[in-house]
Amino acid sequence: MTEPIDATQASTTGDARRIVELAAATNTTMSNQLLLDTLRRNARVTTRHIRTDFLEVATATTVLGYVCRQGKAYVALRGDDPAWAQEIGRYGTESLAVEALRMRRA
Repeated sequence: MTEPIDATQASTTGDARRIVELAAATNTTMSNQLLLDTLRRNARVTTRHIRTDFLEVATATTVLGYVCRQGKAYVALRGDDPAWAQEIGRYGTESLAVEALRMRRA
């Protein structure tokens, strides 16, 4: 029997602990990648408009990147310095670009 993991909990460390316990109970191997993916999915980000067409995306401790509007597309730029940030994708909405930065592996 598996217990579903509630991704809406406030504590990401609680989710990680539950995954480890679930892996031990079901006799499966626990990988660091699974644990990191769970923590990444639950990462909370903040956004700050630098200009009307330029948005900074950050966690509590790190700047993840920027979202810039170009025509009808929103470009997600990964990196803490806009001059050196790398484009990771173009999206139809600002929220999709922010989500791409939040979920993107470092």
